[in-house]
Amino acid sequence: MNRLEEYIRDHKRLFDEEPSAGHFERLKQKMTRKQGRIIAFRWAASLAASIALLLTASILWQNAGNHNETVLLCDNAIDLKMCYMDKMNVVAGQIETLVLDFDLWDRQDVMNDVQNIMDAAGSNFESELPEELPDDMAKVILADYYRQNLESLELIVQSITK
Repeated sequence: MNRLEEYIRDHKRLFDEEPSAGHFERLKQKMTRKQGRIIAFRWAASLAASIALLLTASILWQNAGNHNETVLLCDNAIDLKMCYMDKMNVVAGQIETLVLDFDLWDRQDVMNDVQNIMDAAGSNFESELPEELPDDMAKVILADYYRQNLESLELIVQSITK
């Protein structure tokens, strides 16, 4: 026999009595207050989640805006290639810092990818464009080429930081 059964058997007369006057009303009030607290807690939790979502969205939007500003600055720069190369060097430096804790082979693998992207961007791609191509069209093609290289480096950063 467990302790609960022993307690009930020893105090049988307490279980035969009716609860005191107002017992059910007091119980109902306690239940109502508890439900009120649960509702308040749910409301507070949903408010906190909404605020967290808004903060996350604003940070992502703000970072997207910074990338677009960088692209616009470089697209309007006098030396398009140099502007993008400067931005890519900054991102490459970030990658180099992020992979310091990697084992030697993984770090070398990532840095080889970074070097290949930097070499491709630093190559003489502009000499491969046809001479008869209008300057504004050539600038658009070059900007897109450098932007893709910059975005490749930024994807590496994103994959490391996940």
